[in-house]
This record gives sequence, C-alpha cells and structure tokens, in this order.
Amino acid sequence: MTGSLLLPQIASVFGKLKFGDVLHSLYLLKKSTPELRPFMVGGVALFAARFCPPSKTSQLIKNYDIRHLADLYNEYYLADPITFDKDLHKEFMNSNSIFMMLRLVSSQFPFEPGLFSEFSRPALLFYEIPRQLQGLPDIPQFDFESKFQAITGVSVLDFITTGFVISSASRGNFAVSQDYFKKTRKQGINIPNDQILKAILNQLVADKLRLIELYESRKNEDRRFKMYDFNPLLSYPIIRPCQNKQFSTPDKDFIHAPVPELVASRISTGIFYQMYNAYTTEFSQYFGFIFERYVGLVLEKCLLSEQLLSESDIRTFYPTKKGKVPDWIMIDGSTAIFLECKATRFSRAAQAIASEDAVKDSLAQVKKGLKQLASFISACQAKVPELQIFHHCSTFKPIIVSLEPLYLINSRPFQEYLDTLLAAEGVTGLDWQILSICELEALQPHVCAGFNLSQVLHEMRNKSFNDILQNLSSQTNRTFAHSFLYEKQEELYQRLDIPEESRSRNKKHKGGK
Repeated sequence: MTGSLLLPQIASVFGKLKFGDVLHSLYLLKKSTPELRPFMVGGVALFAARFCPPSKTSQLIKNYDIRHLADLYNEYYLADPITFDKDLHKEFMNSNSIFMMLRLVSSQFPFEPGLFSEFSRPALLFYEIPRQLQGLPDIPQFDFESKFQAITGVSVLDFITTGFVISSASRGNFAVSQDYFKKTRKQGINIPNDQILKAILNQLVADKLRLIELYESRKNEDRRFKMYDFNPLLSYPIIRPCQNKQFSTPDKDFIHAPVPELVASRISTGIFYQMYNAYTTEFSQYFGFIFERYVGLVLEKCLLSEQLLSESDIRTFYPTKKGKVPDWIMIDGSTAIFLECKATRFSRAAQAIASEDAVKDSLAQVKKGLKQLASFISACQAKVPELQIFHHCSTFKPIIVSLEPLYLINSRPFQEYLDTLLAAEGVTGLDWQILSICELEALQPHVCAGFNLSQVLHEMRNKSFNDILQNLSSQTNRTFAHSFLYEKQEELYQRLDIPEESRSRNKKHKGGK
C-alpha cells in the first residue's frame, strides 16, 4: 500500500488517542522493545503530533498497547516511491543504487547520533575556540557570543549546560516538569534561573502547533517522497504534549524527549545550523576557521611520533602564489596524511529524494577539497624544491574531515561515483577517504595508545568503521575516560556542581562511540 493510501488510516487511528497518552505509551514500548529503532520512535511521535488531539494537564496520562501504531508507521515508511511509481523506478534502475540507500540511512542515522563528544565538543567549538580567535589577524571579526545571545537571549554556556541537564533527565524519566528543575537546584546543581531556563526551553521545546508548523514548512515538495519528510524533532527534540485554552497550570505541565539523544545533537550541530540560518555566509566563513582549529586540536591529541603541520606552518615555506595547501598535514614516516576540513553535509534534497543532481550539488565542497589536495599531492610528487620536507614520502593520503557524517560516502559505489566526478575535472587515481569529526574523536584515545592514524585509515579500506572501533577498543581497553574530551566534560560537571555519584551514572551512557 502506498503512503497516500495509508495516511487516512493513520490519521484515523492516531486521532482517537491523546498526544500525551501516545508519547507515554511509546516511551513504555521503547523500554520493552529493543528492536524499536530511534527513527521509528521519532516517526511515531511525529504522527502523534500531526494527528492526535493535545492532552490537558488536568487529565491523567493513560497507557495503551500501541504496537499497531508502530507497525502502521513502519509500513508507511517502507513505501518507497520506486515501488509504485514507474517513472521513478526506471530512473532508479538507471542510476547508482547507492542513492536509494542514501534516502534510507539519512532518515534513520540522524536519530542515533554518536554520544562520544555530545557536550565537550560544543563547549570547544562555540565557546572556547571563538574566544581564542578574537583579534587574530586574517580571521573574520565575528563576536560569536553576542550574536548567539542576540537570537536566543541566553549565553552559549548556559544553553549547552542546561541542554546537558535536560538530556540526562530525559534518559531516565518520561516527564520533566518545573518541579524537576526546582529539585535539581535544591540538590546544588547550578542550572540557570527560571527566566534564562524559559528562554533555553523556547529553543528546544515545541508543542503540537509548533511541530506541525515546522513540518509543513519543510516537508518535501515532491509528495511521492512524503515518507522522507523532515522530522521537526531534529530541531525541537523536546515536546510539550499538553495544551490548555481556558487556563494555565504550569505546575502540572511537563515536557518529554521521545529520543533523548537528539537533545545532544541539537546543542551541538544544532547550534551551527541555528547560527547559519540567522547569519548565513557571514557565519559559515567564520566557522571554517573554528572548525579547522578544532580538527587540529583533535589531531594534536592523536600524535605519537608523527609530525603535525598547520596551514600557517606550511605557508612559511610554500607561499600563497604557489597554490592551495591542506589545512593540516600529519607526517608518519614515509606517509603524509593531508587533511582538509569542510563543514558540509548532504542537503535535505539529497537525503530525502537522493536524485543525482541533489547528490552532486551536495558533494561540491568535498570535490573542491579533494581537487585542492590532489594539486598539492602532485606538487609533492614532483618534488617541488619548496616542499623538500615531503621528498622522502612515498605515500600521500588525502582526507576530508567533515563536521557531520556523510553517510555511505566511503562505500564502494560512492567512491566510484565521486571518482567519476573527479575524473571529469582531470583528477584520477586519488586514494581519498572521508572522516567525520565524530569518527576522528572516537579514534583519538586508541590512536594515541599506539595505533597510528595511517594504519587505521588503511584498515578502513576493507572494514566498517564500527568494526574497526570495536577491534581497537578490545586491544587498547580505552574508553571515553581516556579521550581528551573527558577532561572538558569534567569541567562541565564542575560548572554545574554535579556530584561525583551522578557523574558516574552519566558516564555509563557514553559507550564506546
């Protein structure tokens, strides 16, 4: 059955239940059903927002067996248009099969973000590094803190730390109410006052009307792909299910995060998109310097005997007139790893529809970066005198480091596709790889334990990243506590005055990735 035929049935079934009842029943179902993936939880929660009447704070929450609702969502989600649209089926058969896979993983993977650096990274990216860059030559003048406050009404650190507290609370509780924040303060945890808290929640929390408004404004124009519509939980990961027209009962009101992990991504990459939407290219050009600095910080923590060169280091012997240079270079014996930093991702059109044009447009920055690296590699191979430091190198590894994961990008079909795009512009034989920053962060404690980065990159040619990480973990016995980001998280705990016992409980959620 197509999605269009299923929607009336879905609307009818969901419409008979209250919003809060479905969310609580979904919360219980998730706890008892491990196979209920986070993207399915997010999808059912979106249907509830669209079709269920709001709950009232004066009414008790009821529980139902809603497995049939999850089954309805799953059937709707699996109704990919190539299964019923002849034109699309023909187009799909004549294109790279990886494009359909991209649609599927792009609708699932964002609901399972890695939690390795969920709060440490944004503190560095959006607070510490901007302060370090202030007043430096050749860095665009952009007061991150004041511009963030201008659009949110709160400070960067208050936003991040409060999000951290809400995320932690949401993992163990269905409802988070005003009482929770009062009790938290009484326990000595240093969260902001009610006025600041309200401003922060306004950035993270949405009621039924707000969710529907965002959904309608961002849904796919091509309604054949309605099952891949943008889910507003990615922007507002916390829901307020109650709505009262006649009176307000804030003491009984509550909020709920169907997928608590999304709170972490909202106060990390979500800040990037919030700032980009407000300040567009003025911000993105400035953020490039932040991201480059952060990647360098991670690389420094990966070093064993390798030599690390920054772009400014390279410019001391290879002037601008000679051409572009990598953001970072790591020299490991006879291997030189060239790294270019790109705060890029697949566009919504590429993720939701995955037409070849949309995918190609999304890869423009990646292709540009690889072309720059290829040019520099050619200069090294030609043993240009100014590049004498690389004359002994026989292996050159071009790497793009992305802010967000570029799903499937290192798979064989995508490699072949991108190689074709590069070949059309005269670049051939480039042994490139793409690493997201979260992958580089996860590797860091194992790399500095003795498994150098060039060795890991070589293994990634034949193994999945998760398999490699699991193998490294078993050999090094290293966890998040050995990451350089651990110390930054400890600072966050100290800022909040969270006791050691509570810290230990939170660390159990970290896992190995």
